[in-house]
Amino acid sequence: MGFEFSEMKLLKQQVIKLTKESAAIHMRVANRIGLLAIRKVKKMTPVDTGDLRNNWKHYVMKKGDTYYIVIYNQKEYASYVENGHRIVIGGVTVGWVEGRFMLKLTMDEMERLAPNMWKNEVEKGMRGLFG
Repeated sequence: MGFEFSEMKLLKQQVIKLTKESAAIHMRVANRIGLLAIRKVKKMTPVDTGDLRNNWKHYVMKKGDTYYIVIYNQKEYASYVENGHRIVIGGVTVGWVEGRFMLKLTMDEMERLAPNMWKNEVEKGMRGLFG
């Protein structure tokens, strides 16, 4: 009775290749999620001059085994549109403008969509390697 090691060697090579490619797969998915979030937050951003809508940006950073997608807007009034603000006339508060919560709503949606996007991309990478 004998044992064929060639299949085990092939499996080992495939696992090593998957390990090397996993970082690229995860970074690609994180960028895809970031771009989708930017598209969605831009659709929800109110437009006056278009400056606020056009200043949404993102980047991906990795700390340990965790990938963080940072979405930001450098316009000084972005937080006021997002969270709301007081209306002050002559030093007296006369009202409140409700926030639009475009970023919060987008992030909630991304938290719902991201796990499936990640799962599908990793499965696609594994199918490519293992057939």
